[in-house]
Amino acid sequence: MTRVISVVSGKGGVGKTTTTVNIGTSLAQQGHEVMIIDGNFSGANVSQHFGLGFQDVSLNDVLNGDAYITQAVTKHSEGVSVLPASVLDFGANAENLKHSLVEFLGDKDYVFIDAAAGIGDEVQASIEASDEVLLVSEPELPSLTNCLGAKKIAEQLDREVIGLVLNSVRGENSEVDREDVKDLMETEIIGEVPDHPHVREGIALREPVVSYRPDSIVSAKIENVAYRVKGEEPPTRGALLRAKMKLQDINPL
Repeated sequence: MTRVISVVSGKGGVGKTTTTVNIGTSLAQQGHEVMIIDGNFSGANVSQHFGLGFQDVSLNDVLNGDAYITQAVTKHSEGVSVLPASVLDFGANAENLKHSLVEFLGDKDYVFIDAAAGIGDEVQASIEASDEVLLVSEPELPSLTNCLGAKKIAEQLDREVIGLVLNSVRGENSEVDREDVKDLMETEIIGEVPDHPHVREGIALREPVVSYRPDSIVSAKIENVAYRVKGEEPPTRGALLRAKMKLQDINPL
């Protein structure tokens, strides 16, 4: 059965789209059929993370009844199906999102909807179109409080919250203590992704870091999250792989 998961943050700039793209790509690398939908109709950029550029047909066309969903889907080289929103057309009938997904359910193992920032209508439409919600936040109080607002919407819509991914972790004393995060969010932290130059390099190259630098420590952290999304414990990595990850951190270029 297809799992439809909306990824929400409640705040822009926390790396939600980067997290969505990389978790989806990691699951595809593990052999799963994955589709990523850009649910941010007013600020689309999922396609840019995959190096797909401008598309002739987008999710906006599908939602407005001007195209079939099969016309808008693009397959990335990593095996991920991508349904981009338009970077030029900011209008779309968000209420049609759930209806538009029907023909793909059963064909995919996972469908991720990269929701817009904030807690507006676009976010609500993404959550309504999903069965489960994954939260993404930086370990800072403003990000967490906004993320909590998005979580409340998910709960009001009776959607299961899988857990929280802490992104751009630096290990600084200014970050919110993890126990305080759990108390505030009342959900499990299923992964911590470090603030790492390999992520920024991948964005600049328009390639998911898990394919650009598969042996990077940050790719391993994202892979761990992907396993936990599946409900599985991450694999134990051997000494050789751990050494390769440390070497890449020493020589980032």
